Amino acid sequence: MDYTGIKCPVCGVPFRSGDDIVVCPECGAPYHRACYQEKGQCIFEELHKAGKAWEPPAPPKAPDPSAEIKDRECPVCGTLNAHSALFCSVCGASLTGEPRQYNNTNPGRGQGAAPYGQAYQNQGTPPPFTGYGGTVPPFSFDPMGGVSPAEVLDTGVTFGDASKLVKQNTAYYMPVFRHIKHTGKNKFNFTAFLFSGPWMLFRKQYKYGTLVTVLMFALYTAFQCSLYLGAYPVLVDLMGQIGMDSTQMMYPTNAQYMAMAQLASPTQMLLMCLPLLLAGAMLIVMVIVGFRANKMYMRHCIRTAQAVKAAGNDGDPNNTLDAKGGVNAPLAICLGVCYLIILNLPLWLL
Repeated sequence: MDYTGIKCPVCGVPFRSGDDIVVCPECGAPYHRACYQEKGQCIFEELHKAGKAWEPPAPPKAPDPSAEIKDRECPVCGTLNAHSALFCSVCGASLTGEPRQYNNTNPGRGQGAAPYGQAYQNQGTPPPFTGYGGTVPPFSFDPMGGVSPAEVLDTGVTFGDASKLVKQNTAYYMPVFRHIKHTGKNKFNFTAFLFSGPWMLFRKQYKYGTLVTVLMFALYTAFQCSLYLGAYPVLVDLMGQIGMDSTQMMYPTNAQYMAMAQLASPTQMLLMCLPLLLAGAMLIVMVIVGFRANKMYMRHCIRTAQAVKAAGNDGDPNNTLDAKGGVNAPLAICLGVCYLIILNLPLWLL
């Protein structure tokens, strides 16, 4: 039996590895040899008379966190934890002021599991952290995407500050922001490519979101007008000139297209090509937004966080970041409904 750490019943000093220990042959109680020789016999006579064996003392009971006062505030996410807690129950950050390499680690990620193939050096795997509260799910998932909330994103701004502004989908945006910071290269945002201006407004980038939305609306309106008021009447007129019945919904052959092209004037050709040019312009805007969206959003978060901290308002700046962060879902829903109405308006009018 390993008696290391158990106290000698005579001197009260815990046994250490390598101590000269003797054991009572009757009850099994351990002693330092010198202590046993000092007493000359086992001190547990009552066990001998009762025919019982000596048992090591039970370990002290661990404090029940649920019964303790929650007065230890997490320095990272602000959650109140039990008085004896060493790590935050929400984000896993150390509550003892130790460096972040001693924080709780995510068991699902190991060395070399950093985003974009970058290994974590001398800090272990970052703890699960949302940046805005919430419960850590009971499976291997890091809401920060492997980025430490204490890591600096820009002057006076950490990734934890940025996560309070992003809130939704931090597991995507935090690694992307880190990649942009370290490499200077952007990542294509497919959602921003599809929705452009509305995506920016959804992410509370109201200035650029309004500009892009107005531009896309103007291009789309011009596209619809050029299609139904310009290209379509010209096409019907040319089809009539070559003897086609436009009411039969027949598609012209290549030869018929060539015949119409020879009959069309330069103005008619321009009217025929204008919808394609406008559609191409919309596509160019969407591609530019898709490529620039993540970097613009990162700069938006940095500027907002720096402005909040520079304002020096009374109270915790984290509360202000929480209030300014997140998404504007009602505006996104309203824009979606308006988009569907505008998209189907020509069909209703015709």
